Amino acid sequence: MANPVEFGILGPLAVASGGQTIVVSGLRAQRALAALVVHAGQLVSIDLLVEYVWDDPPPTARQQIHTLVYRLRRQIGAALATTGGGYRLDPAGARIDVAEFDAAVRRGRALAADDDRPGAARELRAALGLWRGRPLEGLPGERFATHATRLEEQRLAVLEECAEAELGLGRHRALIPELQALAAEHPLRERAAALLITALSRDGRQADAIRHYHAVVATLRDELGVEPGPRLRETYVEALREAERPESTAAAQGRLPRAPRRLVGRDGELRRLLDAARDATRLRPAVVVVDGMAGVGKSALALTAAHALAAEFPDVHLHIDLQGHSQRAPVAPHDALGVLLRRLGRRAPDDPDERAEAWREHLRGRRAVLVLDNAGGAAQVEPLLPHGSPSVVLVTSRTRLGPIDGAAGLSLEPLDPAAGVELLRDTTDERVDADPEGASDVVRRCGGLPLAIRLVGHRLQHRPRWTIGMLSDQLASAELAPLDVSAEKQSVAAAFEVSYRQLTEPDRRLFRRLGLHPAGTSAAEAAAALAGVEPDEAGRRLEDLVEVNLVQADTPGRYRLHDLLRAYSASLVGDDERRPALDRMFAHYQAALDHAGRHLEIVGVDEPGTTDGAAWVVEHWATIVALTELAAQVGANREAVALARLAWPSARVFGYCADALRMLEWVHPIVDSLGDDLLAAMTERNLAGIYLHLGRFAACRASLRRAEEIYRRLGEDRLVREVEVNRITLLRMEGRQAEAVELAGRVEAATGAAGEHRSRQLALAAGGAAAFELGLIEPAGEMFDRIVQAGLDNKAANFSIALDWLGRVEAARDHPAAAGLLLVWSIHLKQRHGNLGGAAEALAAYGKLMARQGHHAEGLRLARAAHEQVLRIGDGHFETSVANDLGEVLTMLGLAEEAAATHEGVLRRADVRPYERSRAEAGLAAARTVLARAADNDSGPRH
Repeated sequence: MANPVEFGILGPLAVASGGQTIVVSGLRAQRALAALVVHAGQLVSIDLLVEYVWDDPPPTARQQIHTLVYRLRRQIGAALATTGGGYRLDPAGARIDVAEFDAAVRRGRALAADDDRPGAARELRAALGLWRGRPLEGLPGERFATHATRLEEQRLAVLEECAEAELGLGRHRALIPELQALAAEHPLRERAAALLITALSRDGRQADAIRHYHAVVATLRDELGVEPGPRLRETYVEALREAERPESTAAAQGRLPRAPRRLVGRDGELRRLLDAARDATRLRPAVVVVDGMAGVGKSALALTAAHALAAEFPDVHLHIDLQGHSQRAPVAPHDALGVLLRRLGRRAPDDPDERAEAWREHLRGRRAVLVLDNAGGAAQVEPLLPHGSPSVVLVTSRTRLGPIDGAAGLSLEPLDPAAGVELLRDTTDERVDADPEGASDVVRRCGGLPLAIRLVGHRLQHRPRWTIGMLSDQLASAELAPLDVSAEKQSVAAAFEVSYRQLTEPDRRLFRRLGLHPAGTSAAEAAAALAGVEPDEAGRRLEDLVEVNLVQADTPGRYRLHDLLRAYSASLVGDDERRPALDRMFAHYQAALDHAGRHLEIVGVDEPGTTDGAAWVVEHWATIVALTELAAQVGANREAVALARLAWPSARVFGYCADALRMLEWVHPIVDSLGDDLLAAMTERNLAGIYLHLGRFAACRASLRRAEEIYRRLGEDRLVREVEVNRITLLRMEGRQAEAVELAGRVEAATGAAGEHRSRQLALAAGGAAAFELGLIEPAGEMFDRIVQAGLDNKAANFSIALDWLGRVEAARDHPAAAGLLLVWSIHLKQRHGNLGGAAEALAAYGKLMARQGHHAEGLRLARAAHEQVLRIGDGHFETSVANDLGEVLTMLGLAEEAAATHEGVLRRADVRPYERSRAEAGLAAARTVLARAADNDSGPRH
């Protein structure tokens, strides 16, 4: 899909696409575009645009607006549409910072209304992060000044709301510098003053808070002659109370370990944990079990929550490491009770029942916070629950524990990229901000795992001369893998090893071999191939690994290894088991790909289940590419060649030709080394097909020539004629349609005489398409009629293509009803068998047919849908023809500016074939004629 155009007005006007800045030259063009962005989604009349662009409009202002918009559309594309008596910037086809700001503010306010302070603060901060300076800076005019003032007022209000939410999260110290700057810039904003006073007071700076209040009161009286409002006065009174409040002398029994200085990226999880924890009743504790893989931050979350709850549960605060996942033996419940009682200063009876009763009796009726860290199982936890106590028990475990009566569960995932970068910044220093791309790469290589991010951050912090880029390069090399970075004998690999050692041997074997899968995500069948077991057994063992958080089950039947776990598991595979496991995996995917590819050449187009293969290929395509490369790397030569060749038909249908080219280029030298001439010739033909699809005609011709030479040397006349069929299509694509028609006649005769019916039909189809493009409608129709009369050997892909061309022929014959039926049939079959690019071509032709029959709105809708479809799949082979059809429909409907821009987009492509280039040039000329006629009419005499 093409990159959306990004518009920014929360600062100077900014336009970009795909990370590249689009320079809008000229102040008038900038003012016109800014006006359209301000009113995005709304019709902006020409008269209103004139008011925005000129303070004193010239007589030719309206004509100049047409020219300005035309030039803008050439830069920003279809997002700018002509509608009625004006223009409209379509927000659906663009990214607009003010719209994203408004959306984030709405989300933040909704979360605040639901008392979700972490979520509200996150959304409001995201909204404020979109600002780059004063809105619409540098654009003169009263209208822009009015909008800028309105937007700036919105920003200040959101900043105050965000500060209020963050104060509720205890972030008063971090807020003080920002609130001081806000209060200095806007000394008369009482809400900003109240927020600063609150932050200072909560930070223990009551004297500063009181001084600031008196300064604000003096300013209000001097400049406005008014007294402070009730909110500001109440904030002042609360600051006075804090200043007079003595230090609390009450102390809870026990002690919690220090929580992390700052918990990053876990606002939502913390809120859910706190909400569940507050469910404690007078006789029953609230129990929350937090599980997740090693290093994901379970203990950090639990301790942060425990400290947050300490004031609400002030009587007892305890923490114990149950050693469920460590080098030492797990702590037995009896021993854990002894530790907990002694920490409370109580005697621990030797008798198990007496010890348990002493624990329950001491906590009965008391409000306690208990953290049971690193639990190995439910049996280790349940005897420690303080029944009869209105307490909170927070349990952490790498394992998804068995049922605990009344317990709530929370599974932690690795951090998202933004939170990972924030954690890296929190662990290191400003070097993160100097290289945001490098920081993102470091986080990606750490897989978002907090332990890994902290360890690499620690390494960077102690190497002040290193840059983020240097760290990223080291992580990318074999010198320093995130698994192996350590500090004080702590490393990610060591944390993983504890979990691995606790597995049964069959589970260990499967876990090790899962690391050999290049995609990190697989189904049970692929895992079974790696492990050398039946799929049912593999499925059961995968579920065992899910329960201990070594494997994730994102969707039913699909299992995923975290990147670092995959690297760790692969490092455990012995040399004696590596190649046999890989060979079984290659064989599994060859068989699956061969089976899936049959949806392109089935017997009977209505065969049940023919869409399953298409879905399988789409789902597993990245894996197929990675497997082919892996097979070539490890010397599994025939497997690599087989995977590349089996993938080619699907690549052509789904628009994956760039990937298929890489795969065949990997295996091309391998084929030569195998000494199999027929395989070498077929590989050349596969390469030729990809080169043709990508518009690389010289390379295509060379590959066909090499294939033909091999076949002639082997005496394979039938295969030589198949190469000739391929050459017909090449000639057509090169713009040599007359030669293609002439060659098609010779090949049809030769293949017919030899009884090669399929090759004859393909020659007729290629020749018919070339004849149609020459404008020889009747000869083309006769060729396609002969194909239909002879039958198509029931090849679904060929049949749907022939229907498409027959539909175009009938449209040219002015038989719209027959044309429509044929095109709709072709669309249905192509979509059914996954040929989305071909379906889009047929859909665009059908849209053009509808528009020509007077169904303008429907025709335009279909043509746009076809264009959007080819943009989504990103296949330039189909994109040019569909874009030309869309441009022709737009010109028919009088939307000549958009039509011109669409045809110009075709002409800018390097891979456009000659026929489509000629169509684009003719379409552009027609659109410009309509534009010139409209300009003449607009500048005519007025009465």
